[in-house]
Amino acid sequence: MKKIIAMAALVVLVFSALALTACGGSSNASSSATDYSDSKYVGTGKPAELTLKDQSGEFDGEWTIVLNADGSGQSIDEEGTTDFTWKPTNDGFKTKGDSKLTFTDEGDNIKTKILGVNVIFEKQA
Repeated sequence: MKKIIAMAALVVLVFSALALTACGGSSNASSSATDYSDSKYVGTGKPAELTLKDQSGEFDGEWTIVLNADGSGQSIDEEGTTDFTWKPTNDGFKTKGDSKLTFTDEGDNIKTKILGVNVIFEKQA
């Protein structure tokens, strides 16, 4: 009986050590800066068109998104500039912070949906 208790305690100890190691590794990874300089999304994008309920039109507002190689970004419109952070996803990228948006890859463009409106951004040269 003492052997069973001792083995059970050893198993719990091993799993606890593995769990602590996994948690420690993830916190170190999140604190290190990620370099997005090779990402195709780095740069400046401006809206080219919007679609609402199958009606298309030109975007008449001024809105620019800037994605920097260090994972920071800015959303610039008539109301001012909002800073955010971003990271690539499987089909585009998503932002964090005040501008929580998910962008999808549309070939040469990127697209997001805001309050039911699809907005397509073109990357500026």
